[in-house]
Amino acid sequence: MIYSQSKKRRLVSKVLAVIGVILLTADTINTFTSQDGLGFLNLADRQSGMSLGIPSIILLIASFGIGYGLKTKLVTLLLIYGGLLLALSKIIEPTFGLNLYLTIALPNVYISLIIIGFVIIGLGLWRLIKNL
Repeated sequence: MIYSQSKKRRLVSKVLAVIGVILLTADTINTFTSQDGLGFLNLADRQSGMSLGIPSIILLIASFGIGYGLKTKLVTLLLIYGGLLLALSKIIEPTFGLNLYLTIALPNVYISLIIIGFVIIGLGLWRLIKNL
C-alpha cells in the first residue's frame, strides 16, 4: 500500500511539472512573438501572464511539494529549467521592448517574478543535492 501511494505521488509530481513547464514555455514564446500586440496564441502579454504564467508557477511549486522526499530526476530537471526560463525571460524581455507594462507600471510584481524564478531554481538544486 505504501509503495503504491509513493508511486502515485511520483506520477502526479511528474505530470504537474511537465504541464507547468509546457505552460511556462508557451507563455514565454507568446510574449516573445507579441511584438505587434498579440502573440502566437492570440493573447496579449497581460492575458498570457495571467492565464499561462501564474498557473505554471503554481504547478511547478505544487510538483515540488507533492514529490517532496521522492527521487524523481524529471521533476528536479524541470524545476531547474522552469526557474531558469522564468527568471531569464523576465530579465531579457524588457531589453527587447516586451512586457514593458509589467516592468514600468508594476515593478514590484516584475521583481517578484524574477525572485520566484530563482526560488524555483533553488528548489530544483536542493532536490538535486539532497538526492545525490
